Parts: sequence; C-alpha cells; structure tokens
Amino acid sequence: MYKTTNLYQNDPAWAKSSLGHSSETIGGWGCLLTSVTMMLNGLGYSETPLTVNEKMKKAGGFQGAFFIPSVLPYVFPNCVYKGMQPCESSPAPLAQIDAAVAAGKPVILQVDWNKDAGIQTHFVLVKERVDEDYSLYDPYKYSGDGPDKPVLLTKRYKFNGATLPVEISGVLWFDGTVPPPPPEKKTVPLPAEKFVVYVIEDDLALRDQPNRAGYLWKRLKAGTELICLEPKATAQAKIGKQEFVQVQDPTGDQGYVAAWYVSTDKNVKPAVVSPTSATSTSTTVTSGGATTTKPVTPPPSGALQLIPTEEVSFRTQPVISAATLIRRVPVTEKFVTLDPTDQVIAKVGVQNQWLRVRDQNNRDGYVAAWYVKYASGSTAQAQASAAPAAPAGQLKVRATAEGIALRRQPVVSDSTLIYRLAIDSVFTVMEANAEGKIGANNQWLKVKDPAGVEGFVAAWFVARA
Repeated sequence: MYKTTNLYQNDPAWAKSSLGHSSETIGGWGCLLTSVTMMLNGLGYSETPLTVNEKMKKAGGFQGAFFIPSVLPYVFPNCVYKGMQPCESSPAPLAQIDAAVAAGKPVILQVDWNKDAGIQTHFVLVKERVDEDYSLYDPYKYSGDGPDKPVLLTKRYKFNGATLPVEISGVLWFDGTVPPPPPEKKTVPLPAEKFVVYVIEDDLALRDQPNRAGYLWKRLKAGTELICLEPKATAQAKIGKQEFVQVQDPTGDQGYVAAWYVSTDKNVKPAVVSPTSATSTSTTVTSGGATTTKPVTPPPSGALQLIPTEEVSFRTQPVISAATLIRRVPVTEKFVTLDPTDQVIAKVGVQNQWLRVRDQNNRDGYVAAWYVKYASGSTAQAQASAAPAAPAGQLKVRATAEGIALRRQPVVSDSTLIYRLAIDSVFTVMEANAEGKIGANNQWLKVKDPAGVEGFVAAWFVARA
C-alpha cells in the first residue's frame, strides 16, 4: 500500500490557477500534477498542486501545460523518476505494478476517462491492490467522493473492457525515500576578499557537510555562480581536486560542493587531480612475496571515460561474487573503457550488462554497466564509428543517464533548457550521417521527441536505441 492523503485537482483553492506555462487550468488538466503532489507528500514532503506547479515552472518542469516528470528529482531530491512505460497496445505489467505497490513504492497510472474513441488521458495514483482491481487516489473529485470512499479503477474507468490489463494505458514508475529532518542551517559571513567559482556540471549537490553523506540542500545547474566562503588561497587550492569547498549560491543558501565540479572560468573545466595518479604506464603486481612491474597497454582508440552513478563494485570477472571483488569504487573516480566503443555505447546504463574497464590505479577489471554513466562528455581519445550512415529521421537514440537536458541550442545555459529527460527516453535524430557523433565528446545531436518537440542533446549521453 502507498500511504498519502487524497488531493483533488478541482479543489477551489487552486482549480482556476494556470497549469504550467499555459492558459489551461489545474482543475481542467492538472491530473498528473496532482497525482505527483500526492506521491511527493507520501515521501514526506508537504505540498499542494499549487506549490508543486510553481516550483516545477521555475525549474523548467513544464513545456506549456505539459508536465515533465524527469525534472522532479531536481526540485524534490528524495524523489526518483524511473521512466514511463506505455502499454496502449500491450497488456499492462500487472506483476511489476503489484510488486511495487506491495513494497510501498509510488506508481502512477494512465487511464482513459471517457468512452470516446482513443485514449482520453487521465492520471491516477495507486493506493493498493484489491482483489482483481486497484484502489486509487483519484486526483479528480466526482460527486460523492471523499476520504472514506474507496475508488476502484475498473469501476470508474471501464471504457476499454473493464479489466486492469486493458484499462491501464501507461505506467509512470517512481521510487524515493522519506527525507530525514533537515539540520539546523548555519550561516557564516562572506570573506573580505570575494572569490567566485562556477558550477560546471548540471545536478551538482549542495550539502551541509563536506562529504557525500551530508544533508542534500539542493541541486545546482551548470553555470551557477558561487561565492567561496573559505579564504581565497584555501579555496583556490581545492579547485579540480577531489575535495569539498564551502560556498554560497545566488539565493544566499550556504553549504559544500565538490571542488572537482566547479571552475574559476564559467566556460572552462579544471583538470581534475585524483588522489592517486592514473597516468603511469606500468603497474606493480605482488605475487608470492615477489614484486614485479607489469607494462600497461594503452586504451583502445575511442576509449570512453565513465563514472559510477553510486558506489560500485570493481571485479576481476563479470560475476557477482565475494571472490571476484577487487574493491568498492566511489563516485569520485573514473574508469576508462577497454572494449570497442560501439559495444560500450550499447551497454552503458543497461541492466545485466558488464563493461571491461581500467581504474585510476591502472588495474583492469569489470563493472556493472547499469551502475555507470558517461563522465560528462570526457573521452580518453577521439571516438570513431564504423556504423553505416542513416538519413535524417531514421536513426533512434536513447538517453543513457537520468536528467540530461533537451536544449533549444547546443549550448549549456539556463536559457536553452527545454526540459530534462528520463533515462531510456527515445528520440529521433533529425540530422543525416550522425552515427559518428553518438557517444563522442563535446558533440551535439539535433533530435525530436515522441511529442514532436525538437532540440539538441549532448551526444555523449545517448546510445543507439
């Protein structure tokens, strides 16, 4: 069961308010917004459709009246959006929905709200399984609805056969945790000498402590200007190193950010200095008390740099076992791929796939492909692609990381952001002979989403669909 309080899009408190950046109203079209609000409150937030509407507008979470779920984690860090699964032409994945609901996970369903031909989209939040039906938190209040009246899906939405497999036309998958109580905010005075740095990667965490375990205050976008709260010499010495620096953002919020994700130049990334150098051409091997030096072969042409999405196991073989574990690798380190680039691109982010990689100590091994992503466009060498050319409109690509940006222009800027993509979002490439760009450092692809919205995505964050 998922526990929350029912809210209604047609509540007079916000029913006439504009939905997103449009002339539509929350009362008329805010079913997904309201379902998401109920879901967030079940995760420990305290929101209304009106407050979520405003916060998502500011974060680029709307395209007109279209609500963009993949932006949610940037506004509500304890919410994880795992993507949408359409099932208009196939039976709904009831076993997966049941498992998620039984585990207390939020699931939002797309249903058909009237008997006209086609799908008249309405979104509802699942409460629990009841025999052969689902009890709902329905965001639209019908006459007689109230907190004590159960609403069953196939009794209310029954225009395509009145069974769960056919009445559910889409599933939005979420996860998340109830956020811990925030620590007391402490403010320190600005230093006499102002030293400014800039965020160089979207989604940079601002935390209350100088480590990854610190409370997450917010996520920062690339280009955000930060004032260092440490003496200039101290802060300057940290830039590009795997340390944390104390800063203040433009809204006055203070905390710590990873110093390897900020730069003194808004358009230039610093050279990251790892605690252990990864530039040697040999590695030391100890066996039976004897120490030998083993030459390190260079990575293949087109090798890519990857970073873990969370602490990941580095293994001697692509097998999950205590015997294969070399060590646990933090998200601050990078791997270099050792397999052909086209094989790597097809695996990054894919469940049950493995990648052969080299760590920063020049040791070769394997990591689970579903726990790594491209290192923000960094490549060890220029990528070459041997794939056959495809004309514009025929090549499909998918996002290999959560929250990458679809932009109006191939420039990282707040002004170019259209919306953020869910992992595995599929797009049509709108330029010819673009295969050589896929996965390449500092390349952009012109694409179109399933709704017909065109824009640009970073080529190093996509793979062939």
